Amino acid sequence: MNRLLAILAGSTLLTVAGAAQATAQASVRASDEAASAVVTRTCVSSYRGVVVNELCAVVYGDQVTFTGTATPSSVAWTPRAVPFRFSASVVGGPQLGALKPAPVVRRSATEVGTISGVVPCGSTAEATIEATEWGWPPSIATLAVPANC
Repeated sequence: MNRLLAILAGSTLLTVAGAAQATAQASVRASDEAASAVVTRTCVSSYRGVVVNELCAVVYGDQVTFTGTATPSSVAWTPRAVPFRFSASVVGGPQLGALKPAPVVRRSATEVGTISGVVPCGSTAEATIEATEWGWPPSIATLAVPANC
């Protein structure tokens, strides 16, 4: 009987040790995958009117977030609503979003909007922001970023 108990106890210990090792290996793989994912931030700006448009993209794996901001180009700027067109899409694929905001642009950088989405690995996402105030020259910023996952 003691021999049977000894075999069962040894078997249980081996099972527990194997499960602990499998869990540890899964944790290492998950942390390796997280460490290999790189966050990139890229920005462009344009100026052809009275506001400077800045368009930034943050890419993390297959996730992309575009953010647009507007900054007055003159210290004599009077805060007022400025209409914009802001859109993003996968190049050759679906649209990630489109906005037509008219934020009040203050004397400092003002957020125009944010568009986020999932981009297939190896694809490119592109966004455009444009001030559409009548009487101003167009101020368009376009940014394309790859999803390197």
